[in-house]
Amino acid sequence: MRPYQDSDYEQLKELYQHSEWYGGQFDEARDSRQKLAKVIAKDPDSIWIYEDSGQVLGTISLIEDGRVAWLFRFAVKDNNLKIAKELYDKAVEIFKSRGHTQILVYTPVGNQTLNNRYELLGMAKGNDFTTFWTDI
Repeated sequence: MRPYQDSDYEQLKELYQHSEWYGGQFDEARDSRQKLAKVIAKDPDSIWIYEDSGQVLGTISLIEDGRVAWLFRFAVKDNNLKIAKELYDKAVEIFKSRGHTQILVYTPVGNQTLNNRYELLGMAKGNDFTTFWTDI
């Protein structure tokens, strides 16, 4: 496991194409190479990669604003729980070192595979939610 590098982008984008592995969808407005470069320039520990034999098999992004610590784009190939656990543990370590005592992650309503992932990681389930968005 290591921090994201620009050379990972194509494989990372491939992971993001599989919404079943994290419950989101690839969006050029949020996930472009340029956006990720800005994110890691500001905080090199904000995107982590799980790599094995040159293949990117998982990733997790850390978002914080001083009040909220949020797991974002927590994508793991084939929903491999071992890889998810290692990425999760790394995120927890980083957030703890920054003074956080709680982390959040959103998951789609009704996605039992992702619900199971987060419950197995020891996270408590909150209320259902709906997200609205617009291009500006």
